[in-house]
Amino acid sequence: MSASEFDIIFRGDIVFGHQLADVKAKLQQLFKVDAAKVDSLFTGRPVPLKRNLDEATANKYRDVLIKAGAMVEIYASDASPANAAPKPAPAPRRTVEPAAPVAATPAPVAASWTLAPLGADLLPAQERPAQPAPVRVDISGLSLRAAEGNLVDVSEVHEEVAVQVVAPDLGLAAVGADLIGADEKLALPLVEIELEDWGIAEAGSDLLTDDERPIVLPAIVEIGDFGLAPAGSDLGQLKPNVKPVTPDISALRLADSGS
Repeated sequence: MSASEFDIIFRGDIVFGHQLADVKAKLQQLFKVDAAKVDSLFTGRPVPLKRNLDEATANKYRDVLIKAGAMVEIYASDASPANAAPKPAPAPRRTVEPAAPVAATPAPVAASWTLAPLGADLLPAQERPAQPAPVRVDISGLSLRAAEGNLVDVSEVHEEVAVQVVAPDLGLAAVGADLIGADEKLALPLVEIELEDWGIAEAGSDLLTDDERPIVLPAIVEIGDFGLAPAGSDLGQLKPNVKPVTPDISALRLADSGS
């Protein structure tokens, strides 16, 4: 195997800013495979997408895959991590922005962090906690009752105490009847008025004497600033002085009335 051959390795990481569903769809179009085949690439383990490429072709494939959102790395074919024994899925690594294409080295050092695919299980099977035992609910005391009828037993129904209302024997009186009997009416004393000092004045007489009338002082009105306008004057608001418009009739001509 030539030392100048390189592999394109994919670990299931995606470029920052891309959506996982979009990246899977683009990889499916690039490799012309079904969705199940693309899903098998997102396991967290190094998967070779292309093998035994020259440096220029490897960088070209790398640029296309990074543009599609797949974070790939270039390894020398004799040092490719895909050739190593299978290992458990690595711990999550932080996603980094794609760098400009560089010349591949015999054994590049991969970043220690990566971003696991969406929905991936971050714990190996041997590290996962045991599933809790299902809870058994005792339903021996439960029973089903027919859909119709009352679901509460008669012994469970609280008896409502009826309120005793005392209603006297009342009746309706006829319209216009006196609602108070003769023995229930109170005798009102008559008001005694002395009419010896009272008399009837003649029509048009002044009912107040001179000493009973209030003294009203006449209001003093200054009329120095007032005057009478001539008959027919306009007493409204002062009208602005508007200059009449003189139309330009130099372009007008009179036509002969006989034409």
